[in-house]
Amino acid sequence: MHDPPPARPLGPDAEGQWVRHWTSPQWTQAADAWVARRLAEHGRRISGVPVTYRARFWSVVRCYPTVEGLVWFKENNPGHRFEPALVAALARLAPYDVIVPLAVDRERRWLLTDDHGTTLTHADVADQRTRCIVVDALARLQCTVLGRLDLTEYDGMVELDPRAAGDRVRAVAEEWSALQFDPELLKRAARAADVLDRRTASLSDTVPLDLEINDIYPANIFADRSTGVLRPRFFDFGNALWAHPFVSLHGFLDAVTDWTRAPLSRPDRDELLTTYLTVWRDHLDADPQVLRTDLAATEALTNVHRLTSWHRLLPHADPLELRARAEIPHNYLTAITAITAA
Repeated sequence: MHDPPPARPLGPDAEGQWVRHWTSPQWTQAADAWVARRLAEHGRRISGVPVTYRARFWSVVRCYPTVEGLVWFKENNPGHRFEPALVAALARLAPYDVIVPLAVDRERRWLLTDDHGTTLTHADVADQRTRCIVVDALARLQCTVLGRLDLTEYDGMVELDPRAAGDRVRAVAEEWSALQFDPELLKRAARAADVLDRRTASLSDTVPLDLEINDIYPANIFADRSTGVLRPRFFDFGNALWAHPFVSLHGFLDAVTDWTRAPLSRPDRDELLTTYLTVWRDHLDADPQVLRTDLAATEALTNVHRLTSWHRLLPHADPLELRARAEIPHNYLTAITAITAA
């Protein structure tokens, strides 16, 4: 048995409706009882004191010790209600590449999974060979599920065609203008929307809309080395969209520069792009140059997708939560406007 990790401190939304709900005795008792029943179905039981590891208004994660190892429970904000069903589907299609749930409850947005050890470390992220393994695994996962998921099965997942990205930014800017939100930023957002229109106009239809994981972050990748070699195992799909899959890669590359605090060298970046696109080329039997052009065009969509995912949460947030986390959508919109200077 391993002890759960220490709980992370609550954030500025701690007094909002969701964190208060998820830290209440009533909710805790209900979650613990469900986990105990689901574990019993596998001949297992809770063997120590559970810990609510993290509670934010978008989700709560609770950790339970068992003799066989830790298990993790998650409930999402209703804006990301599709995640348990999506994880179950991905686990059927690619059981060695993602977490495999012990149990799901789609109605209550509950997900229970085994622990898979440590996630990628800063040393892993700084290592080019490890980065190549990750982007290769990401491309293989995406190609494995391509065309095999049904969007209608995942209630609340947003579909965003790349050519509609500019209109999505305009809609957000118009909505926020009514709230007297930073008028100069909204003007820059309108110009950025025009740039997005131009950049996405040339995209080919070689890669269809499909699952865009939208959160390929090192802390969301288990570093499975049980066979002696690294096999990434992806988790945390609550931010996913139905959109251009290539944007997932750009999100990971952004995380690499964030974690290493340095831009990727041109040779390293080229190697990562080539590694990723080789999998897609072989799967689709597609023109490599077309794929590379499309990959370049989709880079501008990364923060549009992040903002779109965040926007799903807003109808379910109370005023305190909106104020406490206002800098997040503000930062996404600011990042989108940066393309006007490129």
